[in-house]
Amino acid sequence: MRAKAVLFSSIQLMAGIVLLLSVTGCLSAPVIQKTLHFSLAPEVTVEQSSPLDYTLGIRPLPTTRVYGLPLAYLDHSFQIGYRVREEWAEQPTAVVTRAVQDAIAATGRFKDSGNAADMVRPDLLMTGELRAFHENRTEEAGTVELTVHFQLRHSTVKALLWSDTLTEREPVESSSGLDVARAMNIALERMATRVAQAVCMLEIPPREELIVTP
Repeated sequence: MRAKAVLFSSIQLMAGIVLLLSVTGCLSAPVIQKTLHFSLAPEVTVEQSSPLDYTLGIRPLPTTRVYGLPLAYLDHSFQIGYRVREEWAEQPTAVVTRAVQDAIAATGRFKDSGNAADMVRPDLLMTGELRAFHENRTEEAGTVELTVHFQLRHSTVKALLWSDTLTEREPVESSSGLDVARAMNIALERMATRVAQAVCMLEIPPREELIVTP
């Protein structure tokens, strides 16, 4: 009988411990903070241009490993850091390249334009480099910065038609990742519009005036 009483007391003690742990939360499932993914969807409005009998191939914009999926920022020590559990839904290079392609195509300036890899041999070739895609925290008022270097040249003639480095900055309303994404979306809209306008303003000579190199 005494053994049974001891066993019953032990069971009661264990039950009490389990109840205490459950009340204090020690046995509750841990709260896992999810990673937020922000998608950019720039809406670019451009004017129609007089069509040219040229095709334009656009190569994807390369960049350093600094600008990947994690949302990057430049701090007061001019070092690159990353927001915790906040990422872009796509690689920045892909998003910027696509926005530029769509903006140029919307102008109707070229007979065909798009990814250079999908074209047999485009007459013109656009290349570039994504140089900045981050939130700038070095100043009191936070901003996002987008910088891209572009070059446009003939694919068969050694002639550079256009080269420029464009930068867009947009204020960030708050320190949230959502507002950073909103600001970057606006900056990207302006960037794509500027590129399309610059390309449409170029004076490209007629095809018959070109001297094709062997």
